[in-house]
Amino acid sequence: MMLDRWLRIGAFLLAGALLQVPLVHEAVAGAYSAEEMLSECQALLSSAKTTPDPEAVELDNTFSTGSCWGAFLSIQQLVTIKKAGAKHPMFRVCVPEDTTLVQIIQLFDVYARNHPERQSEPFTIVAVAALHEAYRCR
Repeated sequence: MMLDRWLRIGAFLLAGALLQVPLVHEAVAGAYSAEEMLSECQALLSSAKTTPDPEAVELDNTFSTGSCWGAFLSIQQLVTIKKAGAKHPMFRVCVPEDTTLVQIIQLFDVYARNHPERQSEPFTIVAVAALHEAYRCR
């Protein structure tokens, strides 16, 4: 009797999980492409000004600039994730500590423009590929 109840609960949870698959696929399909992120980042790259403080940068206060900055801040943090006890980060990207976020965005910009065949891919995949090519762990 108790086993039957757990089987019904398991079947219910499985059905719920399967219903979520189309939603996940839609979210991925709606992800920013590399081409779209190139467009978002143009304002940032053309307006970024260095300041006397090497840790600071002046940016225009626009939606595109904020979107680009936030997206690449996430990428920058993502590529540093290591499994416990691992020698290298999971994505095998070893970005030097003194690399700025603007430099990472510039790297993505150059890579995506040099690989137009990848511009329809999700920008996250292209950004990690650009970082992996430039800063592959040795």
